[in-house]
Amino acid sequence: MASKPEENADFDKMVKANFPGAISNKELETKVANILSDKGLNPANTLLCTSLCCDELARTLEDDLNKVYGHNFNLGGLSGFPFAGNTGFGAMSAHVPDDGYCLLVHGPHVGITQDGVIGKVERSGIALVDNCCGSAIAASNYLKGITDGGAKITTKLQQFSDFQQGAVQELILPFGKRLNDADNRMKELPYALYDSQDILVRDIVSGGAGGIKQGLALLSGIQINTSPDTLDYFHPLRFDYYNGDGEVVEDLLPGLKVSTL
Repeated sequence: MASKPEENADFDKMVKANFPGAISNKELETKVANILSDKGLNPANTLLCTSLCCDELARTLEDDLNKVYGHNFNLGGLSGFPFAGNTGFGAMSAHVPDDGYCLLVHGPHVGITQDGVIGKVERSGIALVDNCCGSAIAASNYLKGITDGGAKITTKLQQFSDFQQGAVQELILPFGKRLNDADNRMKELPYALYDSQDILVRDIVSGGAGGIKQGLALLSGIQINTSPDTLDYFHPLRFDYYNGDGEVVEDLLPGLKVSTL
């Protein structure tokens, strides 16, 4: 297994300049575990559930959290959308230990290169600096074709062989003006996707609230993937704690905020 990269102060500064509020996965893992421990969540009584992109780079965050909570239940598909839906959430809830908890982590991801290009990332063993997230960028290009008036008429509405990407393209449609108006489309793209996913995931949790046992912690934000030589990051945007009745009773996000002192 490859060793973890060392912290890089210059790169850390660049990431946080582009994504204010981001913290390294290393810091996220420690803070989340400490905060949830105070709520009674521990490796023995907590099931980790994720809705992250299929991309292998998204596994880095899962691996970091697996070290604490063990194997995860997967709800996610392309771009991190919760394609397992209500059925997946219901199955996951049944797997939570008796009188136990769930930690649900979700969000889209975006790459940043060593020289600060957003929407690209260096990958191990590949000379090409690749798109990240490829699914999100393809959906963005599809949307741009519509808003710019260059989209071609097609008789294909939906294909099983690529239905997830078709869904991502539909779910990004409301953000056409927002992305066109953005100073940096690739930087704005994951936040637009996040806003869509945030609504969907919270609706799924609300619909399956009866399956929550002792409680559920919902952590969501933007994964920031980097080269194999640098740490990955996460910009936390929501960290809610639900009680056994499915009610949000505490906002845990302040505990993840970056200190300005």
